[in-house]
Amino acid sequence: MTQSTSSTHEPSNGDHMAPHRHGYSKYLVVGVILTVITIVEIVIPSWPEISELLTRSGVVASLLVLSFLKGAGVVAYYMHLREDSRLFTALFMFPFSIASITILIVFFMFAL
Repeated sequence: MTQSTSSTHEPSNGDHMAPHRHGYSKYLVVGVILTVITIVEIVIPSWPEISELLTRSGVVASLLVLSFLKGAGVVAYYMHLREDSRLFTALFMFPFSIASITILIVFFMFAL
């Protein structure tokens, strides 16, 4: 006869299944920063004094930089990428950077 051993599996009270607890203040701060960047993106092309100060290429380039910052902010905080492994961050940021560089190259090819 074989002796069968059975053990009951007790549920773990570990933190691996616990939801991420972030304070609302952190999300509020990031939301305010993204809102300010959006307002700046609206003001730059709308305000004649700023549009006259920058060339058309400067306006577009500044909007591209601000859009990149907003995209990085959304990915880092709202998609929780900053809490993941650095490998996942690199896997996301590499194509994101290549796309941004490609957009800038095409922009400057036709803007000059």
